Amino acid sequence: MKPGAVVDFALRADLTQFNHASYGLSSRRVIAEGDRLRQQIESDPTAHLGYELTGRLAEQTISAARALGVDGARMTLCTNATSAAASTIASVPLNRDSTVVVLDIEYSSIRRAWEIACSKAGARLVSVAVPVPLESSTALLAALDEQVPGQVDYLQVSAVTSSTAIRMPLAALGEWVEQRGGRMIVDAAHGPGHIPLSPEIWGASVVFGTLHKWFPTLRPVGFLWVEPELEIRPAEVSLTWDSVDLAERFSWPGTFDPVPRLCTGTAIEQWLEWQSTGLLHDCEKLADTADRALADIGARPTAATKFRPPRLRSFILDGVTAPRVKDALQAAEIRAWVGNGADGECLLRLATHIYNDENDIDRVTNRIQEVLSR
Repeated sequence: MKPGAVVDFALRADLTQFNHASYGLSSRRVIAEGDRLRQQIESDPTAHLGYELTGRLAEQTISAARALGVDGARMTLCTNATSAAASTIASVPLNRDSTVVVLDIEYSSIRRAWEIACSKAGARLVSVAVPVPLESSTALLAALDEQVPGQVDYLQVSAVTSSTAIRMPLAALGEWVEQRGGRMIVDAAHGPGHIPLSPEIWGASVVFGTLHKWFPTLRPVGFLWVEPELEIRPAEVSLTWDSVDLAERFSWPGTFDPVPRLCTGTAIEQWLEWQSTGLLHDCEKLADTADRALADIGARPTAATKFRPPRLRSFILDGVTAPRVKDALQAAEIRAWVGNGADGECLLRLATHIYNDENDIDRVTNRIQEVLSR
């Protein structure tokens, strides 16, 4: 870990952290702002949780939309990616003639939500096996053509897949589902603060995700972007459920803590500082260093170079089990995501941040080499 990391984060000095992509990591600056806002709210909850709140949340939504490069009128902040997904899946029309396509490398709870919705509606759910490592868009589109005959109503994909860390070719996928007469819904949990959001270029109808994974904001903060033709309502029926304004519609899910959303602007300001000073670019170079180091000891990247996200990389570890790798990293005080892929293979995922350095790459590489050599 870089010596200066303690200035921005409260991480333990003896910890090697490669897993901020799972839960995010709030900076000290944002934590302090959150403490200030909580004191302010407690000074007059009736005002700060009542008539003032919708306007303040609208300001944060516009600020976030500007940073993400999307139309603020078509975006709202919400609780997290799961709540945004639940709202979307509950809102889109499904019936016995509907077909929903979900890739087998999608996040498990999103897949399960579509299974439940399709079961209730009597709709057809098609799970498409994606070739991993992913080498080309052609291979992916061929898999879709082979496994999905006929028309499609919805295609659920990720901007960046979670466990396999693949940056999906969204424009090609958007064109594919449009030709099948359907809409593409994008899980961008690993988008904001990591890769640009381009819903119109992708051909997406809905994009949902989180801000707290890659921005240093408090958790949880989700977002939802919707094309004008679709009407998405919150999964919970609250006082603002009927609002015609998207941001207001999601501004009151019942009594909740709005502080993480109200800290969004502060988090984005700090992220922009990291970007302008080259710290985020250094993280990208460090991810490339991890690619080379782990490949040298036999780990296999989950995708060709053009499908690898800037600061999130995943590797297939042959001949070992996920519990064994988890135990080895845990014992060495190394935090990384380890789990099984769609075919049961052991996956290791690393997320590089501004507190990481090459010593951290050496530590995780040496530990993985020990496990692979046993």
